[in-house]
Amino acid sequence: MKLQGIERREQLTVHEFVRDFLTPNAPVILGRSFTENWACLRDWVTRQNTPNFDFLVSLYGSCSVQVAECDTIYFSDQKRTTMQFSEFVDRWRQEPEAKLYCKDWHFTRDNAYHAYSPPPMLSNDWVNMYYDMRGEDDYRFCYMGGRGTWTPFHEDVWRSYSWSTNVCGRKRWILVPAGQNELFTDGLGNWVHDLRNYDEQKFPRLKELRTIEVVQEAGETVFVPSGWWHQVINLEDTISINHNWGNEFNVGCMCDRLQEDLGRVKWALRDVADMDGFDEYAQGVLKADSGTNYQEFAAFLAAIVDVYTDDGCDRLQSADKYFRTEQSIRGALQKIDGVLARLLEDPETRRIGGLSDAICQTRARVARKITCA
Repeated sequence: MKLQGIERREQLTVHEFVRDFLTPNAPVILGRSFTENWACLRDWVTRQNTPNFDFLVSLYGSCSVQVAECDTIYFSDQKRTTMQFSEFVDRWRQEPEAKLYCKDWHFTRDNAYHAYSPPPMLSNDWVNMYYDMRGEDDYRFCYMGGRGTWTPFHEDVWRSYSWSTNVCGRKRWILVPAGQNELFTDGLGNWVHDLRNYDEQKFPRLKELRTIEVVQEAGETVFVPSGWWHQVINLEDTISINHNWGNEFNVGCMCDRLQEDLGRVKWALRDVADMDGFDEYAQGVLKADSGTNYQEFAAFLAAIVDVYTDDGCDRLQSADKYFRTEQSIRGALQKIDGVLARLLEDPETRRIGGLSDAICQTRARVARKITCA
């Protein structure tokens, strides 16, 4: 069942975004006015509004990129290979029928060229702040592909938010509001790969799915809420910049996903549950499968508390001033404390040596900061 489309906004304050979209966990499309000064919208695009391949190859030609073969299924994803960016562009131009799609490219680490800055309402990003602090791969990506390339149906890592801006081209989005997983998963917990082409016997209830479909134009930014599954199809040669991100408004959803994923991992491993070190092993599988586990999620929260309890809060300077007020900082810490309390009550936490003590120490730092504020 198709629902009404997504609201588009050409003007939106940070306060309005928090009130109307972050707090209710609702999608929105931000108009071109939020990205009109991005260098990549000027340099990466020709006057015909197509990718400026020559400019892109001059900047990134020797970089290694992951390229998906969109028509080849590989588990729940698509088959991927690694190649030089210049080779990818050559094949894109010469073999459009191959449907090759450059995905998850951390292009910002490959060149000093400053392509963009997130709009103010999207700037409070704990996830990428954390990975910057650790000096590890972040969740800032570039996607490039021709007409007909696409991303399979999925939910974003960590149950994070995501935003995606079209530098050029157009995308068709199929979004599924949260809470409908039973309609698109089979008896083994596998989900449908392509909403346009599926086995009706395997997914007999998929026709009941409530969806929203929109077409995203060049320069527009789609905000995807936590827990909203989606599938995306490029309608023409398209380049997009994408972030997975999170903050105090979805940290509870991120904790939900972590606990649900561990439950699925332990169910899948139930035949070896009596083995020595099973809980540690399950956490390792959880990390490989979901991108994090209980220890790392607690470390993530502790690192964000460090940022908020730093007198200067230097790392918060990248966030809009709305998120740096005393009231906002207090609210963020209170939400972190609520999630830490949930983890302490979780029996799985007590099965991991030293984790309960570490969480208690983080909560103590939160309490001191709130008391002093």
